[in-house]
Amino acid sequence: MSSRAPPSLFRGLLAASLLGAGLGLGLFAWETERLLRTAGVGVGVDVEGPYAALMGVIGPLLPGLLARVAGVYVLGGAVLGALAGGCVRAWGGVRWFWAVPAWCLLLALQAWDRAIHRPALFDDVPVLRPVLAWLVDHGAPWHPRLAAGLGVGVTLAVWGWRVRPGPRAVAAVAAAGGAVALLAAGSARPLIGETRHPLVVLIGVDAFRPDRLRMLGGSGNVAPALEGFLEEGATLFTQAYTPIAQTEPAWRSLLTGRWPHRTGVRYSLTAESRALPLPTFAGRFTEAGWRTVFATDCSRFHSEGPDSGFSTRLQPPRGAVNFLLEKLRYRGVGLFADHALGAAWLPEFTDNRALAGIHDPVGYSERLAARLLAEARQGPTLFAFHATAAHFPGDPVYPYYRRFVAASEPLERRLRMHFSPVVPGGSRGAGGWSREGTEALYDELLAQADAQVGRLLDALRQTGRYDDALIVLFSDHGESFHADHPELAGATPVHGARLSEEEYRVVLAVKPPRGMAVPKRVDTLVRLVDVGPTMLSLAGLPALPADVDGVSLVPLLRGEPFAPSPLYAETGFTHVSPEVFDPGHWPGAPRAFDAYRIRPDGVVEVGATAHDAMVREKDRGAFDGKRWLVDQPRAEGGVRRTCAGDCSDVSSLGGWLDAVLAQAP
Repeated sequence: MSSRAPPSLFRGLLAASLLGAGLGLGLFAWETERLLRTAGVGVGVDVEGPYAALMGVIGPLLPGLLARVAGVYVLGGAVLGALAGGCVRAWGGVRWFWAVPAWCLLLALQAWDRAIHRPALFDDVPVLRPVLAWLVDHGAPWHPRLAAGLGVGVTLAVWGWRVRPGPRAVAAVAAAGGAVALLAAGSARPLIGETRHPLVVLIGVDAFRPDRLRMLGGSGNVAPALEGFLEEGATLFTQAYTPIAQTEPAWRSLLTGRWPHRTGVRYSLTAESRALPLPTFAGRFTEAGWRTVFATDCSRFHSEGPDSGFSTRLQPPRGAVNFLLEKLRYRGVGLFADHALGAAWLPEFTDNRALAGIHDPVGYSERLAARLLAEARQGPTLFAFHATAAHFPGDPVYPYYRRFVAASEPLERRLRMHFSPVVPGGSRGAGGWSREGTEALYDELLAQADAQVGRLLDALRQTGRYDDALIVLFSDHGESFHADHPELAGATPVHGARLSEEEYRVVLAVKPPRGMAVPKRVDTLVRLVDVGPTMLSLAGLPALPADVDGVSLVPLLRGEPFAPSPLYAETGFTHVSPEVFDPGHWPGAPRAFDAYRIRPDGVVEVGATAHDAMVREKDRGAFDGKRWLVDQPRAEGGVRRTCAGDCSDVSSLGGWLDAVLAQAP
């Protein structure tokens, strides 16, 4: 059978591409209409006060954002159209309109693959729930890939039969083999050159409770990468604590080596004008000529600015539009743009942890590992990464959503965090579920974050940089599941609501460069404010100012005498009123949207009046490894001091706490 001339083929493929682009644009229009109809983005809803300010900022940004989203649909549709046209051409004897069902079939294969990897991308589509439930229980990534491979094989066989065996068939097979080889080569890990520049890697795993580690009583099944890190020569500080159990203020204290009241950042979304201009350990590295990079996959409640000291900051764009994006659930972005090009075109979506089902955490960490290696080749490097998988929307990807949550739980509980608020009076809110289910989902999310960390550590091992790198791994806070309040079983977990072991004890592990022998564990009390001084000391760089609250932990790593210092800690600000856990506590901080203001540049910040109330509402305390002393503001006025632990002699710790509070606003 003779074939058409090449120009005819090119014209046909171009027509199929244009047809696919049109279908992609139609899919975008359908999803947009659906979003507008549900009024999920403020359309058709009366907005007043802060909401009006929010929409005033977002409105001008939406056209450009939606145009870029539409571009993803058009380009993705065009690529599928070209593939569909090629398949139709290979089969021959059919008309080009068959490219439409072929396009739909290819789209279904793509959706099948993504539904297995990231089922939260489709969990709010009722018609797909039965199929999605089956895939969550039984699907495997090789299923759609096998189907695609069989389709390609059959299509090539048909095409080869049509053109008869000969040079063209051989060329097609060779081209297919070459494409496979190129894909394999593209996934190979890069190797570094001869020069070994100093390398410091700081990894934060959000909300990781240390009791998940085998060394501290855990099963050892939650975080194999962290377990391996500890087994390969790192020191675990078993009594490490954060001064505040919320991400943004905890990182600020970490960077500056100071207590929260000395940094000005005392809760999430603190106004930038309140952050005090202070030296940071990252700034010390930058001043010494190091390449300093901070990366995170979520910037809603933690965003580092220039005053952090990092010269390069890789994070989703911060601002009001970030809070809107979860309403713009454009599934085509998750289908077509979950890669490096998509991240460059739509940084608001693709590398944004806050978007359930769209963000690919493992692919993100692989791109981040490549960036880490590229930076390390060019000079001395400090590379910091904050993994946020354990935070809302809390959607585990394949294979982590099968790890710990029982298959008997409802599908919506297995695929995403559920907001079941804690309110005064003991109500756990509508839709609460078991504490066991909540903790199991938390463990799956930690396993997902651990996999991200593992990608970075594996990249360092495979390129020979692991042994000579200084690696510090920590968590910014823990998590509480209200174990001491049975009436709150299954309510939304919370951190920063009260001073407790579950919320304030954190993971801290240090692996120094090759040649420095360190103990496997240290049981002395240490604080997150000690991390910066320790890193600067190990890197041989100038210390932070003498008045910082943190101290270097190098003596502990060397087995030398060390006098531990107490921890100062204060509660943050959460959706939970403190009177839930402490009846009679002063509960005056506002918990509505009007507590925040929208700056002209779209950044969401706590307003001045709300700030004063949030600070007044805080519990403030001290911990010396044996006892907690906590000052709690009372509704009737005044402050009540309580003690937990060994309270036989609290005078020394009480005097220390009073001295710290005397300097606090």
